[in-house]
Amino acid sequence: MKDLPNIYDFCDPKILPEFLNVQVNERFGVKVLYAYDNEKIYLFAVNGRYILPNKQDLIKYKGNGRWEIK
Repeated sequence: MKDLPNIYDFCDPKILPEFLNVQVNERFGVKVLYAYDNEKIYLFAVNGRYILPNKQDLIKYKGNGRWEIK
């Protein structure tokens, strides 16, 4: 798991570009959507479905492409 970026603060601009890699997206349960204004929206796999978290939510990687959002 040392290749997993630290995403406890997923709004950190240094971390977000690491999710643009397709292998990272599939491997770690993250989907990237593009809004009409080319803004990136990140969805995280939680309990078998993809969730859009609020900016104040804490996001924790649980392993095997699963996330916990508090």
